[in-house]
Amino acid sequence: MDYSPLAPLKTPLANKFYASEKARAKARNNELIWVAKFQHTIVACAKLSPVDNHWLLTGVHVCSAYRQQGIAQRLITLLCQEQPIIYTFALSHLAGFYQHLGFQHIKPQQLPCELAQRFNAYLKQGRKIIVMIKE
Repeated sequence: MDYSPLAPLKTPLANKFYASEKARAKARNNELIWVAKFQHTIVACAKLSPVDNHWLLTGVHVCSAYRQQGIAQRLITLLCQEQPIIYTFALSHLAGFYQHLGFQHIKPQQLPCELAQRFNAYLKQGRKIIVMIKE
Protein backbone atom coordinates (compact mmCIF):
# COMPACT_ATOMS: atom_id res chain seq x y z
CA MET A 1 0.00 0.00 0.00
CA ASP A 2 1.32 3.43 -0.95
CA TYR A 3 0.28 6.46 1.13
CA SER A 4 0.81 9.95 -0.22
CA PRO A 5 -0.59 13.49 -0.26
CA LEU A 6 -2.58 14.42 -3.33
CA ALA A 7 -1.52 17.62 -5.10
CA PRO A 8 -4.30 20.21 -5.56
CA LEU A 9 -4.17 19.72 -9.33
CA LYS A 10 -5.08 16.06 -8.77
CA THR A 11 -8.19 16.81 -6.68
CA PRO A 12 -10.41 15.42 -9.48
CA LEU A 13 -8.88 11.99 -8.81
CA ALA A 14 -10.18 12.09 -5.24
CA ASN A 15 -13.62 13.10 -6.50
CA LYS A 16 -13.59 10.28 -9.04
CA PHE A 17 -12.78 7.88 -6.18
CA TYR A 18 -15.56 9.25 -3.95
CA ALA A 19 -18.06 9.08 -6.83
CA SER A 20 -17.11 5.51 -7.71
CA GLU A 21 -17.67 4.56 -4.06
CA LYS A 22 -20.95 6.51 -3.86
CA ALA A 23 -19.47 8.39 -0.90
CA ARG A 24 -20.92 11.76 0.15
CA ALA A 25 -17.53 13.45 0.22
CA LYS A 26 -16.29 15.94 -2.35
CA ALA A 27 -12.69 17.13 -2.44
CA ARG A 28 -11.77 20.77 -3.00
CA ASN A 29 -8.49 22.35 -4.09
CA ASN A 30 -7.96 24.12 -0.75
CA GLU A 31 -8.01 20.86 1.26
CA LEU A 32 -5.12 18.70 2.39
CA ILE A 33 -5.86 15.32 0.83
CA TRP A 34 -4.11 12.00 1.45
CA VAL A 35 -4.76 8.81 -0.47
CA ALA A 36 -3.86 5.16 -0.17
CA LYS A 37 -3.10 3.44 -3.46
CA PHE A 38 -2.82 -0.23 -4.28
CA GLN A 39 -1.20 -0.93 -7.63
CA HIS A 40 -1.59 2.75 -8.60
CA THR A 41 -5.35 2.74 -7.87
CA ILE A 42 -6.82 4.87 -5.09
CA VAL A 43 -8.44 2.58 -2.52
CA ALA A 44 -8.86 5.11 0.31
CA CYS A 45 -8.99 8.84 0.84
CA ALA A 46 -9.14 11.30 3.74
CA LYS A 47 -8.85 15.07 3.90
CA LEU A 48 -8.46 18.10 6.12
CA SER A 49 -10.83 20.93 5.27
CA PRO A 50 -9.96 24.48 6.31
CA VAL A 51 -12.83 26.10 8.20
CA ASP A 52 -12.25 29.63 9.50
CA ASN A 53 -8.58 29.07 10.49
CA HIS A 54 -9.32 25.59 11.88
CA TRP A 55 -8.94 22.14 10.34
CA LEU A 56 -11.75 19.60 10.06
CA LEU A 57 -11.04 15.94 9.26
CA THR A 58 -13.59 14.86 6.65
CA GLY A 59 -14.11 12.44 3.80
CA VAL A 60 -12.48 9.40 5.38
CA HIS A 61 -13.44 6.54 3.08
CA VAL A 62 -11.93 3.14 2.32
CA CYS A 63 -13.11 0.76 -0.43
CA SER A 64 -15.06 -2.09 1.15
CA ALA A 65 -12.58 -4.69 -0.18
CA TYR A 66 -9.75 -2.96 1.73
CA ARG A 67 -11.42 -2.31 5.08
CA GLN A 68 -10.24 -3.73 8.40
CA GLN A 69 -6.60 -3.48 7.30
CA GLY A 70 -5.60 -0.30 9.16
CA ILE A 71 -5.73 1.89 6.06
CA ALA A 72 -8.03 4.56 7.51
CA GLN A 73 -5.97 4.60 10.69
CA ARG A 74 -2.77 5.18 8.71
CA LEU A 75 -4.33 7.94 6.56
CA ILE A 76 -5.68 9.75 9.61
CA THR A 77 -2.35 9.43 11.40
CA LEU A 78 -0.54 10.97 8.41
CA LEU A 79 -3.07 13.80 8.13
CA CYS A 80 -2.78 14.54 11.85
CA GLN A 81 0.92 15.25 11.33
CA GLU A 82 -0.05 18.11 9.00
CA GLN A 83 -1.69 20.35 11.65
CA PRO A 84 -1.41 20.69 15.45
CA ILE A 85 -5.16 20.83 16.18
CA ILE A 86 -7.75 18.88 14.21
CA TYR A 87 -11.50 18.60 14.74
CA THR A 88 -13.76 15.87 13.38
CA PHE A 89 -17.46 15.13 13.43
CA ALA A 90 -17.26 11.39 13.96
CA LEU A 91 -20.13 9.00 13.49
CA SER A 92 -21.18 8.04 17.00
CA HIS A 93 -20.39 4.35 16.55
CA LEU A 94 -16.79 5.23 15.53
CA ALA A 95 -15.93 7.16 18.72
CA GLY A 96 -13.69 4.36 19.99
CA PHE A 97 -11.78 4.22 16.71
CA TYR A 98 -11.02 7.95 16.87
CA GLN A 99 -10.17 7.80 20.58
CA HIS A 100 -7.61 5.12 19.75
CA LEU A 101 -6.03 7.65 17.35
CA GLY A 102 -5.78 10.31 20.06
CA PHE A 103 -9.01 12.23 19.49
CA GLN A 104 -11.01 13.34 22.51
CA HIS A 105 -14.75 13.88 22.75
CA ILE A 106 -15.72 17.51 23.39
CA LYS A 107 -19.04 19.28 23.79
CA PRO A 108 -20.44 21.05 20.73
CA GLN A 109 -20.45 24.28 22.77
CA GLN A 110 -16.63 24.12 22.76
CA LEU A 111 -16.46 24.41 18.97
CA PRO A 112 -15.38 27.60 17.23
CA CYS A 113 -18.38 29.44 15.75
CA GLU A 114 -18.07 28.37 12.10
CA LEU A 115 -17.51 24.72 13.04
CA ALA A 116 -20.45 24.85 15.46
CA GLN A 117 -22.73 26.11 12.69
CA ARG A 118 -21.63 23.29 10.40
CA PHE A 119 -22.04 20.70 13.16
CA ASN A 120 -25.57 21.91 13.93
CA ALA A 121 -26.49 21.80 10.24
CA TYR A 122 -25.33 18.18 10.06
CA LEU A 123 -27.37 17.31 13.14
CA LYS A 124 -30.46 18.83 11.52
CA GLN A 125 -29.86 16.51 8.55
CA GLY A 126 -30.23 13.59 10.95
CA ARG A 127 -26.58 12.58 11.12
CA LYS A 128 -25.61 10.71 14.28
CA ILE A 129 -22.30 12.45 14.96
CA ILE A 130 -20.20 13.65 17.87
CA VAL A 131 -17.51 16.33 18.11
CA MET A 132 -13.93 15.22 18.64
CA ILE A 133 -10.58 17.02 18.73
CA LYS A 134 -6.95 15.98 18.48
CA GLU A 135 -4.44 18.42 19.97
